[in-house]
Amino acid sequence: MTALPPLAYGYVRDDLLSDRDPSFSDKILRAAARSLGYALGTVFHEPTPQNATLPPAFVDLVRECRRAEAHTVLTLPGHLSGMSVCRMVLLAILDVRAEAAVQEVALTGRATMEAVAR
Repeated sequence: MTALPPLAYGYVRDDLLSDRDPSFSDKILRAAARSLGYALGTVFHEPTPQNATLPPAFVDLVRECRRAEAHTVLTLPGHLSGMSVCRMVLLAILDVRAEAAVQEVALTGRATMEAVAR
C-alpha cells in the first residue's frame, strides 16, 4: 500500500501576479509542493485587498485547512504582506484556527522551471 503525501494548500494574491496568467502561480506552487513532498489541494486566489477586514480567500483557506487537517500552506514571497491586516496577525490566525504554518516558495533554478513546464 502506498502512503499518501501530506496535504498542503496554496494562497496567492492576484494583485501581485503582474501580467502573468494566474495559472502560472498555481504551477509554481504545484511544483514546489511536489519537490517538498506534499500533495497540493486548492490554491486560494485573493482579489485585491479592499479594507481592514480579513481577506475573504484567506478566511476560506483557514476553514479548509481546519476541515482537512492540513498543516501547511504554500505561498509566493510577499503574498501575506502589504495588506490592511498585518502578516503577523494572518500567520497567528492560521496557526491558532487551523494549526497550519506557511512556507514561502520561489521559482528558482532549472529543475523548478522544468517542473512548472510539465
